[in-house]
Amino acid sequence: MTAPGVHYVGAGPGDPLLLTRRAARLLAEAEVVVVDRRSTDPVAALAPTGSERVYVGRTPDGPAWSTERIADLLARLAGQGRRVVRLKSGDLFVCSRAAEEIAALADRGVPVTATPGVSAATAAPLAAGMVPLPGTAVTIALGDDDPVAAPVRWEALATPGSTLVVLTGRAHQRRIARRLVAAGAGPSTPAAVVHAAWRRGTQVAVTDLAGVGTARLQPPATMVIGPLRGGDGAHP
Repeated sequence: MTAPGVHYVGAGPGDPLLLTRRAARLLAEAEVVVVDRRSTDPVAALAPTGSERVYVGRTPDGPAWSTERIADLLARLAGQGRRVVRLKSGDLFVCSRAAEEIAALADRGVPVTATPGVSAATAAPLAAGMVPLPGTAVTIALGDDDPVAAPVRWEALATPGSTLVVLTGRAHQRRIARRLVAAGAGPSTPAAVVHAAWRRGTQVAVTDLAGVGTARLQPPATMVIGPLRGGDGAHP
């Protein structure tokens, strides 16, 4: 039986079949599941009937909870002797606030365990029927493009022959593409936008860098830019 406390679990891209066995066991024994958004509901549903579920991500009614507020909640639940799973999309430490939350819990004296998940950075290209060409570099970037909190030097990422995977960049697709082209990336560089990789309703738009801005798929969406093998849009 899982010990009481806070257990961080990477939910992967949202398909419960892609969870690790450890992640599935932690969820099956959870008393509380703390999640960011409802897109992880199929994974959170592995928790027992009657377990509590708390949403702390951004909603149409308000912003996401702060790291400090989430840490306060998790510390309180752990202090009650409950088995808590903190479920995060993708992998815990790829473009995620998990590290900040864990540090905040450490400041409160709350021990945690961490179980990795499959990142959209690798799941999205496969869902699109694509793989990076052998021998190329693969760079993962957070696409929020916040010039204050997380500035990204897109010009430094326009490397010929490499593959760039942009997570959470749906709202900035056109601007990111313009900056990459201005930095020297060819407008005809192959690109794809993948919506909801490995979930029911996966959609793939195969295009090039010049056309990325016209691929208006709904979030969550991952951009894959660079030399790729495949690209026929064959997804599960």
